[in-house]
Amino acid sequence: MPVVRVYAKNEIVVEIEVQKCSNLLDVLQKNSFDIEASCGGKGVCGKCKVRVKKGQKPYLENLTQEEKRHLREDEISSGVRLACRVEISEDLDVFLKKSSEKTNILSHFTLNDFEREDNIIVKKVVLQPPSLDDQKSYELRLKEAIGDCNLKILPRTLQKLARLKEQEFYAIIYSDEVVDVKNSSLAFGLAVDVGTTTVVCYLVDMVKKEVVDFYSFINPQKKFGADVISRIDFAKEKEEGLFILQNEIIKALNESIQILTSRNYISQDDILRIVFVGNPTMLHLLLGVDPQTIAVSPFVPVFTESVYAKPNDLGLEINPAGAIEILSSISAYVGSDIVAGILSTKLHKSPKVSLLLDLGTNGEMVLGSSSFMLACSTAAGPAFEGVNISCGMGAVEGAIDSVKIENGKVHFTTIGSKQPVGICGSGVVDVIAYMLKEAIIDETGRFCDKNNVYKSYIKQVNNQQAFFITDSVYITQRDIREIQLAKAAISAGIKTMIEYAKITEDDIENVYLAGGFGNYINPWSAVEIGIIPKKLQNKIILVGNSAGAGALLVLLSKKMEFEAQEIVKKVNYIELSNSAEFNKFFMESMIFENLS
Repeated sequence: MPVVRVYAKNEIVVEIEVQKCSNLLDVLQKNSFDIEASCGGKGVCGKCKVRVKKGQKPYLENLTQEEKRHLREDEISSGVRLACRVEISEDLDVFLKKSSEKTNILSHFTLNDFEREDNIIVKKVVLQPPSLDDQKSYELRLKEAIGDCNLKILPRTLQKLARLKEQEFYAIIYSDEVVDVKNSSLAFGLAVDVGTTTVVCYLVDMVKKEVVDFYSFINPQKKFGADVISRIDFAKEKEEGLFILQNEIIKALNESIQILTSRNYISQDDILRIVFVGNPTMLHLLLGVDPQTIAVSPFVPVFTESVYAKPNDLGLEINPAGAIEILSSISAYVGSDIVAGILSTKLHKSPKVSLLLDLGTNGEMVLGSSSFMLACSTAAGPAFEGVNISCGMGAVEGAIDSVKIENGKVHFTTIGSKQPVGICGSGVVDVIAYMLKEAIIDETGRFCDKNNVYKSYIKQVNNQQAFFITDSVYITQRDIREIQLAKAAISAGIKTMIEYAKITEDDIENVYLAGGFGNYINPWSAVEIGIIPKKLQNKIILVGNSAGAGALLVLLSKKMEFEAQEIVKKVNYIELSNSAEFNKFFMESMIFENLS
């Protein structure tokens, strides 16, 4: 059997004995190596680059057409391969590149005023001592001390009550249940936004009604596919794929809980409630529910209603008597993260017409006011997250995140002010916006041959023209097409909703930009390339992680939970795949609107 020796920082990490003809990407992922494969291992994205050697020589056997398309000549000659295209038939040495540890993950948000309630009640208790004349159980004494004899008390809580019965202690009450009895008055909750690319966990003091800390991380499922369709395919095609995807997110959530509790000097038992929001596919995978029906017509999810569970149902390491809630979704592609966004921006309460755009791996949007709400989801693809872009990458250290091209020069910044190693979505949109402005490309997206000012920046890469930002980071003609497709989908979605609502762009008072990409993008650049209509440029409001803000509202207020459920009932969903208007607008929107 062949042996794969895996190296990181030129030091051997592990030797793996594999079956002959095994796929290298599968081997690395099964052994917990974080190899990005945005396309799910189909050879499309070109992201799963590793350096492979046989002995001292680069391993170039059976080089595929996909590798020739995605890899530069110097990469190929040094042994760089796409892991998903390498079939292991002999002993190999595999060298992994060092990945950035720090990532720009959107965690801030705008939180409107709302009525805070005693969702979780903490009550100091001293039980009346029993006697021969008063032989009531300690359970009944506890209920009397709290003042509600209808409360439920689970066996675990009774076990703790047996130890604390003769001393002063605190009872923690949520809904109709005594969820814990303990020596401290600490009671915490988590509001969690499970995104396709990133996950943010907010630790909330339920007594003080405030966020005390947060922890964010890259969704570990990302290595199995950048978008929801790729992950659904992985769940369907790979052995135990659904279990693998669920296990990845649960493991990462438990690690987050451990980090948050440790640095805030609390116990995991002190966390009594978690509210999750996310798109329907992420929520299905979180629960271990097969999401296959989301990907095929008529696009029907297994569930959209709120789901309630106990921590042990999912393997989450918080107080076992705690409560888990998955907030309601609207449709197969408009999830509870959008419901939470509507809730936190108060779009549903304002007489003014507003547009909520959640631009991340998925393009979801809502148009409406207190009198109507329309929602849709566009198949924009993950290009705005740097996926399917030649030098694209996530928002990690070393990624070019902003670009300015003027007076014959290219200026840029990188995340963490590190040496540039690639470009993330906000940088890509900036580059294309300025390429339009400086007439480096025309409105169709083609390079302008007559532009001599920036001629030295334009070179050939894999038989296509490319604009070089640095010596190794560039934007190709194909990359421009990817952005055209993505921006056309969003633009057409906005126009379709406006037409359905029988209003004009002038009627829209606010444009709320949410989501990871939405909050880091330069609004001027978004307007310049036609993602957002020109008339709406001065109405743009960055609202941060509106999904996380909405989850926090539900965590802290039962009224907000009911309000979220009412929002779902009032939103009319537009299925764009069945819309003639959308198809018309999409074709029109492929042209860049250089309106500066």
